[in-house]
Amino acid sequence: MKNGKIRPYEPLLMTFHRLGDALLGACLFLFLSWFYEMFMPSYLIAAVLIFLLAFLVFQRINIYHSWRVASLRHEVDQIIIGCVVVYILLLLVGYSLKVSQEFSRRVVITWMVSWPLLLGLERYIVRAALRHYREKGYNIRRAVVAGVGEMGDRVASWIDDNPWSGAKVVGFFDDWKTGAVKNYPILGTFETLSEYVRRNNIDIVYIAISMKGEEKIQAMLAGLADTTASVYLVPDLFLYDLMLGGNLLYFDETPVISLRETPLQGFNSLLKRTEDIVLSVFTLLLTSPLMFLIALGIKLTSRGPVLFKQWRYGLDGHPIEVYKFRTMTVCENGYEFRQAVQCDPRVTAFGAFLRKTSLDELPQLINVLQGRMSIVGPRPHPVALNESFRQKVPGYMLRHKVRPGITGLAQVNGWRGETDTIEKMEKRIEYDLEYLRQWSLFLDFKIIALTIWNGAWRVNAY
Repeated sequence: MKNGKIRPYEPLLMTFHRLGDALLGACLFLFLSWFYEMFMPSYLIAAVLIFLLAFLVFQRINIYHSWRVASLRHEVDQIIIGCVVVYILLLLVGYSLKVSQEFSRRVVITWMVSWPLLLGLERYIVRAALRHYREKGYNIRRAVVAGVGEMGDRVASWIDDNPWSGAKVVGFFDDWKTGAVKNYPILGTFETLSEYVRRNNIDIVYIAISMKGEEKIQAMLAGLADTTASVYLVPDLFLYDLMLGGNLLYFDETPVISLRETPLQGFNSLLKRTEDIVLSVFTLLLTSPLMFLIALGIKLTSRGPVLFKQWRYGLDGHPIEVYKFRTMTVCENGYEFRQAVQCDPRVTAFGAFLRKTSLDELPQLINVLQGRMSIVGPRPHPVALNESFRQKVPGYMLRHKVRPGITGLAQVNGWRGETDTIEKMEKRIEYDLEYLRQWSLFLDFKIIALTIWNGAWRVNAY
């Protein structure tokens, strides 16, 4: 199976899509004014306003979802709503400024009809291309369905009927059924679901059982918390009146609620990555003389390499190699290690200074530039520490739904340093998951500011 051809570029493609929709509206308006020989400078000003309004309005009404789970009809409906909102705003601006009479009705009406038609046609063509691309096995996400029944069958059938969604159902899990369902194998019971997902790198889990089976759902969620799979609940009619929270998606007429999904999708992912690149490049340029002096100090005060490299868990739980300035006389790789404690004899004199000021973390800016880490996010733990706590702290692995960070919400709230008790780790995970739930660009800048202002690097650093 050929995976990952498009997925790494989805944020960039989605951004081009946002810009393209707005640009199409503006350019089409200018073209029609030229075609009907009505062009004046006021048409250029109106085109700029169309671009700005379309860019803001289309994003506001959530047109730009992943096409894996959004039907063409639903997206066209959203496009029509967005266009109508833009039309109303333009009319309000025109009448309030008393300039509406300067524009040809023929140009305006033709534009109002043709713009949404072209946007819908563009969606159809792109989806057809994606269908062809994904039918060949590219960019496929592997999924399983928990629950044999009407809702589970509808999910599997929808995925089969819409190959452009980029998902492939591997099989079902159920406590009562054996054999196969609609040519899909029964892979195990609800109890074995999380182990199968973890061992076979399943990307998506759809829970499609009656909400009356609350205990079973809770047990499955508890087990899946030890994976990085995206989890969706396919509700039955019992839940329809309670849909006030979570992200609600539709497989045609079948509602699906995302329970565990990264907040950094589409445009948000590009924003986050742009923030990381800009800040890491700027900070590396600013601190490069200091980093040279630190490297020289390490070489002059102790034997060993300048950089300390350690394996930790990154995005979606995949191992990454994290860089730090060496502060100890040993170089443990993360799979076997012992946490640093106060007055640790392994820490060199110069290393103690680096750890106290967190200057040993500066090489992680290179990790950020590489795309392994982020400036802000849950701090990456050594592999051995992850394996020690992933079964003990509920939701521990969910912190890996985003890239790990140099600083994070837990750190600015004082939860940094040695985690020698499960209570300390639980508190750190609590803040990490809160960061995922509340993520925004503003929150990132707030955490960066608090890190600098409050001296969060000095708390529990030894």
